[in-house]
Amino acid sequence: MPTGKKLTYLILVLVVLSWGLNVVMIKFLTQHMSPILVAAIRIPLAGIVLLFFVLKKYGLYNPSKKQWGLLFCIGLISVCLHQLLLGYGVSVTSSANASLILALNPLTTALLASIFVKEKFTRNLGLGILLGFAGVVLVVFSKSPDGTIEFSLIGDVIMLLAMLTYVIGGLLIKKLLETPIPILVVTAYSTLIGGILLNLGTLVSFGPSVYGQIHLSSTAVLVLLLSAWGATALGTLGWNDGIKQLGANRTAMFLNGMPFASMFGGVVFLNEKIAGIHILALILTTLGIVIGSIPKKKVILLESYET
Repeated sequence: MPTGKKLTYLILVLVVLSWGLNVVMIKFLTQHMSPILVAAIRIPLAGIVLLFFVLKKYGLYNPSKKQWGLLFCIGLISVCLHQLLLGYGVSVTSSANASLILALNPLTTALLASIFVKEKFTRNLGLGILLGFAGVVLVVFSKSPDGTIEFSLIGDVIMLLAMLTYVIGGLLIKKLLETPIPILVVTAYSTLIGGILLNLGTLVSFGPSVYGQIHLSSTAVLVLLLSAWGATALGTLGWNDGIKQLGANRTAMFLNGMPFASMFGGVVFLNEKIAGIHILALILTTLGIVIGSIPKKKVILLESYET
């Protein structure tokens, strides 16, 4: 495996770890303000720091009209709508249901990518997705006291839509990166667009007075900055680069590791315990990512000639 691809895999693992820990940070922040307001503040903070790097490296980068159109769609669908649906969906359904539905992301991405962006759905990829999903199912059911999951129609439909918006956003990013535009610009501009739209939605829903109600402790401010600049800004940049290097479907498989990253955060910060079923689930998910990341080997047919 080339060194560049190893580095991409390492970055994606770190991204998923940061996103798993970000769940813990967002839960902490929602104790101080509503989930929508958390997103409306966190996303622009991430976009601003990314824009700083864009200006430093490329100056005032001006995409083409087609690129602006795709950037707006990514910001609207993958950032704004995803954050809104995710925030509301988690509040009206259980975390177990949310984990199961979000775990459908790799399979949905692979299927849609094979249809719309012509990425091949290989046998290794299918097996990797199956193993990864099995690991997530084990973790989710292990959290249920009686070993069953109760589904909530409205909440689960919202979570399904949240998952679909992120998948569609990933495919749009893949499409945009086929044009000559830097990945840093894509990440920064789409994040800023999504942040602006989130704040417009917040103003319409709650009015400008809602911002005056924000009173955060120094710890909460630190957590907010770590979430915005670490998990959201750098995490999204690493994720989008993975889509560019590996494709949307192979990158999406790494999302199977998010429940374990969240579990790790729970162990470190919330004193939660790890059971044997969690270790088994982690093994299944790791195998899934490894197998699914193996590219399809080219079959070389050697012609034989009679002498």
